[in-house]
Amino acid sequence: MSQDLPALPDILRVVREFIEKIKDSVPDQERYYAMCCSYLLAVAEREVINGATLDAEESNALSAFLGMPLNAAEACVELARGLRAGRFDADWEQVSALVMRHVVDKVKISKPEHLDAMHQGESL
Repeated sequence: MSQDLPALPDILRVVREFIEKIKDSVPDQERYYAMCCSYLLAVAEREVINGATLDAEESNALSAFLGMPLNAAEACVELARGLRAGRFDADWEQVSALVMRHVVDKVKISKPEHLDAMHQGESL
């Protein structure tokens, strides 16, 4: 990744802030598009800033539970296979906590203001 400034999160933030400033001065249809762009830029900002950490934490937690080293995407697939096959029925509380953590982490990226206060500071 480039070491030049500004950094990617800063670029995303500045563009999002610009769109936020002008969105009320454009016609209705364009305002809707501006709001969508602002939302997507905010998601991208959070993904760039926190995505790798959340993925690593999820990968570590799921790999430990599954007993094999996997990246986050592979671990989710393996967990889903195990759930469908009934392999984790005896570990329901632990699986439930892992799935809840996965959902909370996704919402941290997509719409963090929708999280209950008890989940806003959590990580795996």
